Amino acid sequence: MSSGVVQQGGRWTAPTRLLAVLFLGYPLWWVLGLAAVVPIAVAAAAALRLHGRRLGPATQVRGPLRLPRPSRQELDLPPGAVPWLLFLLCVAGGVLVLGTDAPGAVPGGFGSGRLLVFGYRLAWYLACTALLLWLVNTSRSRLPDRTVHGIVGSLCLVATVGGLIGMAWPHLAFTSPVEAVLPHGLRSNAFVGSLVHPEVADVQQVLGRAEARPKAPFAFTNTWGSVLALSTVYVVAWAGGRGRAARVGVAALLLVALVPAVHSLNRGLWACLLLGALAGTALALRRGRGRHLLVGAVVVGLVGLVLLGPLVSIVGERLAHQHSNERRGSLAATTISSVTSGSPIIGFGSTRDVQGSFASIAGGSRPDCPACGVPPLGTQGHLWLVLFSQGWLGVALFLSTLACALARCWRCRTTNETLATVVLAMFAVQLFVYDTLGLPLLMVAIAVGLVAREQRGSRPLGALRTGRQLRERLRTAAPATVALVALGAAGAAVAAHPAAPRDQATRVHVALTLPPDPYSVPAVTDLVESRTLPRRELRMTLDTEAALLLSERTLSNAAATLGTQDPGVTVPLLRDSIGLAAEPHTQILLVTARAGSAAASRARALAVVDSYLATRRSYVSERRNDLLARLRQDLRRVLPWDQSSQVLIGRLTSADARVRATPDDVGRVVAVDPARTVPGDLAVRTTSGAALGLLVGAGLTAVRRRRTHAYEGGSR
Repeated sequence: MSSGVVQQGGRWTAPTRLLAVLFLGYPLWWVLGLAAVVPIAVAAAAALRLHGRRLGPATQVRGPLRLPRPSRQELDLPPGAVPWLLFLLCVAGGVLVLGTDAPGAVPGGFGSGRLLVFGYRLAWYLACTALLLWLVNTSRSRLPDRTVHGIVGSLCLVATVGGLIGMAWPHLAFTSPVEAVLPHGLRSNAFVGSLVHPEVADVQQVLGRAEARPKAPFAFTNTWGSVLALSTVYVVAWAGGRGRAARVGVAALLLVALVPAVHSLNRGLWACLLLGALAGTALALRRGRGRHLLVGAVVVGLVGLVLLGPLVSIVGERLAHQHSNERRGSLAATTISSVTSGSPIIGFGSTRDVQGSFASIAGGSRPDCPACGVPPLGTQGHLWLVLFSQGWLGVALFLSTLACALARCWRCRTTNETLATVVLAMFAVQLFVYDTLGLPLLMVAIAVGLVAREQRGSRPLGALRTGRQLRERLRTAAPATVALVALGAAGAAVAAHPAAPRDQATRVHVALTLPPDPYSVPAVTDLVESRTLPRRELRMTLDTEAALLLSERTLSNAAATLGTQDPGVTVPLLRDSIGLAAEPHTQILLVTARAGSAAASRARALAVVDSYLATRRSYVSERRNDLLARLRQDLRRVLPWDQSSQVLIGRLTSADARVRATPDDVGRVVAVDPARTVPGDLAVRTTSGAALGLLVGAGLTAVRRRRTHAYEGGSR
């Protein structure tokens, strides 16, 4: 790929070196454990070059010698700069709602871990912005388009080699130098560990057997798939302007890349590659290259029969095992529900861990079953990250930016426009299934920057083109916008009644006694399958216990017990104030009660738990008596006419005795946490009001600019 890099005087230009450090050196940064921070550092260097650059004619003089000082070159802006700037403000404002509890998520306040993840994601957004602006404002003579295509396209070769290594040595992993020097507390963090601990593959049982899903040299399998898909567009664009040898080499590379691509079992990658193939076919037909397309298809088909024949069965198996669809769908539905009910405008700033799992409130990942857990809310798709972190307003601004970029390139008149169109189309597919914040989003920004640089000076009259125009608009709109932001925040704060006391919450830990199956006769059921005796299996889980705790009978008794201690309490009010959770993979039920004071919340929690234990004790007694009656009935139905019947009678008698000997203990309270203040929605309401004020201010500014432009155009 380096043959596409333009040199000046036998040396790489400074922009080429900067881009090469990021992409050509990426495998080295992965080995060192620096792959997560080097792109951000390179973006910071690019931003410094933009800020310190002085070009153009001399316009000022200084000092006693009156030496000319070159003027600072004006900063060019890409299309969609305004919605992207507003989106960045929404991302930054998310820090104000990091401590807010999200519905359906594990409660918890503002912590250092949550702040670390928030800062990392914000840094990546800023890094993509900085590199986009740097590319737009770097001349094509110093950094040609073909050079960018070749350097970014080199990731296709890197991902292919990494995928083959992951297939050959799936358990290969090692401690990076950065990981070795990190403090244990930081290194043990799962998120940080995934970034600094190099692994070549994830071994998972997607098809019912252990399968190696390659990911080297990236942190996640989905990142590997996303980068491989996007980089194929760049490498094809690079080969389009080279000789026949380069095109044949790239074709061979893509055929080899299909091997780890198929073995990755990554359906999102497959969809992107299929989309790219369809786009290439449509482009070839559009340009009248049907004969070349037919020849290429025949060659690829013949080679594919040899290389890819065994892979067809893998594709069929993967399409037959769609078990992850249900979990992805449930996670997306929970994400939408949580943000819509909790913070629809501004979101929650960052992701949150799900309370329990979709199968049980006591569910969670285990060392022998990592997939038993549920990914955090706001993951498994960048769209869901934007929705959960920045709300529906953030989604609208993010998609508006992409729409502005697509509007400038969808005609595919040049290589850069075609590249950007296909990249944006692939990115649109990946938004729903991949967490693309990182290198994939950076590759999208580069594609958009190439088109913006190519179309410099050809934008519609009145469009925002330069940093100076942006500063002028900000300076003009600042007074009204600041007033609207303050008014929105103040109005939302007043509506939230900040003077009212916040609720207090008390959590009670209840250890339940859940035998394997106290209401069935396991020793008998295997034998009676061939007889006429019915098979009775009733399982008691923490989920069934949660339903019993919130039952009308339990809450009615609790409300009656509270009496004068909590006047005005009703069953619906009590049900709304109770929260249920569980320690993963335990028999400990967590019951949380909210009230206006610490004493009232403690009284509610204990009253509900006591009523629940009494209800459960009565329920167990009723079930025991019913089971004993059924066993006696079964005994009367068995005729003692052969040896097998005698064995059955013995087992039924033994089961009767075992049920009678079952302990009556149903559970007990093991801990009562001190009351804590429930985070109110003041932060969410205030931040949402400020965001709406900012949006209204931006809208009024845009309307005023459009009217001014129309007036000036009419007067001319």
